[in-house]
Amino acid sequence: MRKNSNNLNRSKMKKISKKPLFTVITTLCLVVVTFFAVNGCDKSEISPKTDSNVNFTPCQQSELRSSSELSNKVDVEFTGKGVQITYYNFEVTCDFTTVNVTHTLVNGVLNITQQGFPNQAKCTCYTDVSYTIEGISQNEVNVIFINGVQVYCYNENNNCEWIELKPVVLTEQLKNDLDIIFSENNELVKNIKGDTLLYAINSKEELLEISYNINTVIDINFENQSIIWGRFLTSSISNNIASKQLSVCYISSKYRYEISVEKCTDCWEALGYLYYWAIYPRKININNVSLVINELKN
Repeated sequence: MRKNSNNLNRSKMKKISKKPLFTVITTLCLVVVTFFAVNGCDKSEISPKTDSNVNFTPCQQSELRSSSELSNKVDVEFTGKGVQITYYNFEVTCDFTTVNVTHTLVNGVLNITQQGFPNQAKCTCYTDVSYTIEGISQNEVNVIFINGVQVYCYNENNNCEWIELKPVVLTEQLKNDLDIIFSENNELVKNIKGDTLLYAINSKEELLEISYNINTVIDINFENQSIIWGRFLTSSISNNIASKQLSVCYISSKYRYEISVEKCTDCWEALGYLYYWAIYPRKININNVSLVINELKN
């Protein structure tokens, strides 16, 4: 999912709405964090300690600048050092002494986890967080997720005409077999690291690598077909994938895979993964595919 650097232009800072969601990333890479807030907490006895890599004042009980355009925003900017993240109104527990930030970069998907520490008090407050993940350039990143929420997506040429590519119609038996393979019931797939995955399978050998433990025979003609599959973290395991759509821009040979998620409003919010897959009638290079996850509004 890595883009060709010859086709990229440096983008300016983008502001994208977010909703806090805490995740755990197993492969960790620590980054330098700069942390700042505006006003003090009501509970003055819980004062964050000073750390050599962190600059901040105690956070505020209500959201900072809640009436301004900066409320609930994330700024993303690529600089000469790396990618600069500014996260406004980050919710932490009011006993925090620092914010831990970790990240992974796999196939153009940058997954970032940030969490206040020690995160044990029952009271919460808000602050702004800013940090730079060094050594990452814009031509390496298609999508950025922070705590499971998408905050950045590479934007293709605005003149590009996106045309929907319909999936292959399958028999019920083949759909059932593939549902088993691309799910948490398949230990080979379940154990792949990462909160957001996007892969393309273009041969029987590649399919066998993640399905040899499944007692079934899959007959797919890979001469002119590809399987797109993956998973992403969602706020509740009761959420559903409402639609999936693969679009292609023939001018640039780029693909955009859009997934719409329908939230379960009456369910407990328990973090979980949603898996997806589909077969398309052409060979697809996963490095040319951008993943977009949309959350449907009720």
